[in-house]
Amino acid sequence: MKTFRANITKREVYHTHRDGRESCQDRYVLNYRDPATRKRRQQFFETRKEAEAARHELFTMFDQGLFSAVKRDLTVEETVQHWLKSCEGRVVKRTYLNYKQLADTYIIGPVLEGTRSERITYTWTGKLPEGTRLVPMLGKVKMSELTTAGIRSWLQTIMRISTPYTARSVKKHLATILALAEEDFGIRAPRMPKRSDIKYRKKERLLLRQDQVKLILDEARKDRRCGIYYAWPFLTGTRPSEMLGVIWSDIDLERDVISIRRMQDDDGNIKPFPKTAAGERIIPIVPLLKEMLLEWKPRCPRRPGHPDRVFPSLGFETSDPDRVVMGGGAFLQSNFRNRLWRPMLKRLGLPPITPYAARHLLISNLQAEGVEIGVVSKIAGHKNPQVTLRFYTHAVRDIAPSMDKINGAYGLSS
Repeated sequence: MKTFRANITKREVYHTHRDGRESCQDRYVLNYRDPATRKRRQQFFETRKEAEAARHELFTMFDQGLFSAVKRDLTVEETVQHWLKSCEGRVVKRTYLNYKQLADTYIIGPVLEGTRSERITYTWTGKLPEGTRLVPMLGKVKMSELTTAGIRSWLQTIMRISTPYTARSVKKHLATILALAEEDFGIRAPRMPKRSDIKYRKKERLLLRQDQVKLILDEARKDRRCGIYYAWPFLTGTRPSEMLGVIWSDIDLERDVISIRRMQDDDGNIKPFPKTAAGERIIPIVPLLKEMLLEWKPRCPRRPGHPDRVFPSLGFETSDPDRVVMGGGAFLQSNFRNRLWRPMLKRLGLPPITPYAARHLLISNLQAEGVEIGVVSKIAGHKNPQVTLRFYTHAVRDIAPSMDKINGAYGLSS
């Protein structure tokens, strides 16, 4: 009769920092031999309580025969498919398809080494263009044979045949996949390379000046039919998918707050969750937005059997300016951009910014006005303030006051 043993040991783990300092931390190590593969495994924990809980879970799995699920040595492709299955229904369709395309192409592979047009031709026809070749990725590699050096080499290959942006994206996905494999299958995955030389400079987002934003808001006040649609992004900082998913029960005009707790998918369906867990939040309503909402609510198109959306499809105008027909359904993001947003910018002679840039502007302006970063992060729906500081800090700040302070610090005249 097979038995299963697992013991916990305490180990001192030393770290050498870049500045030469050394630090020591205690770690509790769960040691056991995998009953399925007969390979020695180790799991590290910060507390003994966590290690004991993991050991208890292993004993339960052994008693219930669950180790048979990982009896054979899994390949990277199988762990990718397991991850994709876990994403179904948890993320919106567009995000899932993006995950799948990147994983199928650059993690599982193989990838055609050639121009973009040659890759598209190969995808549609299945025929290898002359002078090109297929480069294997990680799909056929067994998890037990995957190493940090192998991952580094794989990333360098992607940067050679594609772009640093793609390499950075798939590296992030692979890290998530390996973490899930460790959690679900007890696989000891290799560490992701820290110095992978992925140099990517994000293109600077096109933004508007404050006087240009004021021009848009003044126009929105006059536009009783569509004004609130393009004023909202500048006054709330919500993502376009969150904006189109708002229903009237999410808006409390007595307390002057908006509850962001859902989003609209690309197909027009409303999902009962925002983009991320941190995206579920409360946003204050500024006086201008409240004025526009009070005016818009009685005129907002509604359709029986559809959610009571704040931003539905507008339908067609009639001789009565307060009445429209065929409105009240889902207003797709593509229709919002093409029928309202871009024509508005063109009409006002403004640069062709995206709706997402309005969110960027609000977050950056809040920081520039000295609003505490934790509050800004909550309004933005970010997981932590570091995200807010990293991507939204410098967009609208004027450097002149900073230079004046430097002059003052050194006793220099302005």
